[in-house]
Amino acid sequence: MNAPFELLPIRSGHRLPLRILQMGRRGRGVVAEADIPAGALIERSPVLVIPASDRAAVDPTIVFTYVFMWEHGTVEEDLYRHEGRSAIALGYTSLLNHSYAPNCDFVRHIDELAIDLVARRDIQAGEELTIDYQMTLWFTPE
Repeated sequence: MNAPFELLPIRSGHRLPLRILQMGRRGRGVVAEADIPAGALIERSPVLVIPASDRAAVDPTIVFTYVFMWEHGTVEEDLYRHEGRSAIALGYTSLLNHSYAPNCDFVRHIDELAIDLVARRDIQAGEELTIDYQMTLWFTPE
């Protein structure tokens, strides 16, 4: 089957050394194992797309707290409309905790079925990686 677009290469080498730790009340978190320079591609993850037709069954579950909106022209806040596709990253990206001053950004590649995690600034070894969820939070952040 020929795709109408070229998929982004996703290789196991597209992940810098990371580990998952318990972060107290924040639950699990992702921590850098080595220094990461600003602008570095930390991880490129394939995604598992949740079709719009499955959102009514999936959204009331814990899975909803790990997904990204997966439609062109949408933002994360649009998840609350419970319309369109969502996706879960099949890497560490879906496990990052929220921060209003994050050290990472995520970049959705909708058609290529991939999501990039990129360092916003220099990150020190041992530092937790965070993203801004870009939506109304369902919890009170620390």
